Amino acid sequence: MDVHSYLFKNRFRKIFWPIHHHELGKFIPISGLMFCILFNQNILRILKDSILISEISAEVASFAKVYCVTPTAAIFVIIYAKLVNHLSFEKIYYYLISVFIGFFAIFAFILYPNINYFHMDATALDQIMSAHPHLKWYIALAGNWSYIIFYTLAELWPNIFYVLLFWQFANEITTTEEAKRFYTLFSLFGNSSLIFVGLLMMNLSSERTIMQYFIHVANSKVVLIQVSVFCVVIFALLSCLLVRFIGNNVMTNPTFYNRAKAPRSTKEKMSIMHSFSYIAKSKYLWLMLICSAAFGFAINLVEAVWKAKIKELYPTVNSYAEFNSLYILWTGVAIIVMTIISNNIMRSHSWFAAAVISPIIIMVTGIAFFLLVVFDHQILSFFDGAIIMTPLALAVSIGALQNILAKGSKYSIWDTSIQMLYIPLDDELKTKGKAAVDVVSSKIGKSSSGLIQSIIFTIFPAATFTSISPILMVIFTLVCISWIYAVRKVYFEYLKIV
Repeated sequence: MDVHSYLFKNRFRKIFWPIHHHELGKFIPISGLMFCILFNQNILRILKDSILISEISAEVASFAKVYCVTPTAAIFVIIYAKLVNHLSFEKIYYYLISVFIGFFAIFAFILYPNINYFHMDATALDQIMSAHPHLKWYIALAGNWSYIIFYTLAELWPNIFYVLLFWQFANEITTTEEAKRFYTLFSLFGNSSLIFVGLLMMNLSSERTIMQYFIHVANSKVVLIQVSVFCVVIFALLSCLLVRFIGNNVMTNPTFYNRAKAPRSTKEKMSIMHSFSYIAKSKYLWLMLICSAAFGFAINLVEAVWKAKIKELYPTVNSYAEFNSLYILWTGVAIIVMTIISNNIMRSHSWFAAAVISPIIIMVTGIAFFLLVVFDHQILSFFDGAIIMTPLALAVSIGALQNILAKGSKYSIWDTSIQMLYIPLDDELKTKGKAAVDVVSSKIGKSSSGLIQSIIFTIFPAATFTSISPILMVIFTLVCISWIYAVRKVYFEYLKIV
């Protein structure tokens, strides 16, 4: 091989495959773990929206995020801070996944097929809601309690198992130098699960394909939930096996894991109150919390309106799930493409240059979506027949494009960027601080957004997402600008540490 060919091959490998052969024993199982967690995450994402929004309404999701998801997330952080002091990561992972999978299985095979026995009668519930219009969404929460619990746990899955536990695990056994080469490829392989989930769920939810074999013996939406949850259980078990394999084979191998790179503190573990007091004094964590909360706040404002439009176009559980599956599939494609494009940004440019991409994409596409919803008829009249879609179908399509680009940039660039900020921190901030930021922050963002929406819907029972879109658009723009400012500030703090 001549010198030019060797240099070209070496440069090609550094750009597209910067993993050395001896690192595969570490890289492959961690990538597999990420794949399993994200596989389940995206099945649950499709199910939670399809069930809650189709069975109840899009508006009730705002109330669920404020009054159910966020309090549960806060309780989890307290429990997790206690568990960290007494249990190994492996045991914590097993205990938590058992709780989640246990409920999902009970819901799919006991509660959902017999929902009439466990929920209040639909007619009686509607009468109570009509008699108390200002409280109707709170009544809907209580009357449909199993849907709400399913939605709450499915909402918490990505923050607990992906953002917190997976990245804590990865940060523990990956050096800063390895992270620059590994993390974007983790994202590439892990997020390829979206394509598999999209194809699988499109077939399961479509009554024109697999479901036609079940319709004569069962309710197709029940079969959809049961088969989907069965897949979640299988991949949850696979993830447990991978955690065990990494613990026994990677973390015991000096080639893959050198504890000297990040020595653990030998001092006594902090109490919960002392830990939270210590975390609260960290300006670095506060800025990270603002960044994560801003994402949750901004994306929830757009998604709330978009999901209400989807229900108008696809009113049943199966049709909603089928559309969601197609959206998930294309999100996976977008993540892979963006990961390949952005693979060298982190290594060839500053951290800020990579991290600021997501808020800019989300702000631009989000404003475009809101303008379409608010001025839909004027826009269609302006183009005068050039657009053959109905205003509703156009809004759903543009909203899907916005979410695909937003989620694509978030999962390919933003997640890997934000996780690098934890690597130089001490153990207390890496575990309990990370739990506080990763689990609570995005829920604070979503719940703050949901709180605004829930207050409007409580005061004005006849309000809909379409009618309040102008207000949401202004709030969305201000939040995105604040997000970009926070990214800039946390970058300066990061430079001081490294």
